[in-house]
Amino acid sequence: MDEARSYFDARGQVFAPHEGAARIVSLSSGLTDLLFALDLGEKLVGCTGDCAKSMDGLVAISKVGEIDDLDLRKIADLNPTHILVHLSATPQPVIDALAAADLPLLAVDVQMVQDNLDLYTLLGGVFQVPTAADSLARRFEAAQARVKMAMRAKSLRRVLYLDQDNPYKTVAKQSYAGSLMALARFELVGAPDQLQSADDAVIIEPESLILGVDRVLFNGSPARFKRAQIKAFAERYEVPRAKLIRLDHDLADQFGARAIDVMDQLIALREKADRAD
Repeated sequence: MDEARSYFDARGQVFAPHEGAARIVSLSSGLTDLLFALDLGEKLVGCTGDCAKSMDGLVAISKVGEIDDLDLRKIADLNPTHILVHLSATPQPVIDALAAADLPLLAVDVQMVQDNLDLYTLLGGVFQVPTAADSLARRFEAAQARVKMAMRAKSLRRVLYLDQDNPYKTVAKQSYAGSLMALARFELVGAPDQLQSADDAVIIEPESLILGVDRVLFNGSPARFKRAQIKAFAERYEVPRAKLIRLDHDLADQFGARAIDVMDQLIALREKADRAD
């Protein structure tokens, strides 16, 4: 294989640029979104139900279950050339089952903000759309520069980030969501530097941390926190409502093409946090 034309995925597998008609199954809504941004939507033959819920126009695409309940037979029957899986968001038993079924996995692992550039290069190279990938990279770098410019005079804000309710959980500092918040000059309180695997989680007790933070941020996914849950949090811990901010999205899902838009959202989030003083 020509080394100049080979690409390594997150599992160390080597891929050459694909020749012929690609048939892609995506097991991540962020990766599905990225395929369309790279003009590869017509290559998509299967996706999860979560992908279909988060994007319009996927009615005709075969649904292969959810990430923790995949129909491996249905995936195989689609005769895919590539199955896109995001390692950090996929339980290890699911990865093992996909590999054991001898399905053609192409694994990505976007753990930090800068990993988006490698992701664009990987998919742009494997599916032979380098121009579209380069365009995304330029837009990403410009958006990141806007955030850094906006944050240059900002001091650190100590925040408690609640990723999940019942029990309350947070994320690691060295995670994708953590690296986004670091860009906005948010210091995560009660968060470990990193987790050992995608199956790990950090359970925290807000009562012991709440007095030492400037703001409490909540995962923006409706499946994680609804407004009624945030209201109940304010009442339980006697926290002023202005100190509590629900994000627009689940930050862990804002990678790929979404990473470009989330940069401007970070600027707006930081301004909102500062106005609450």
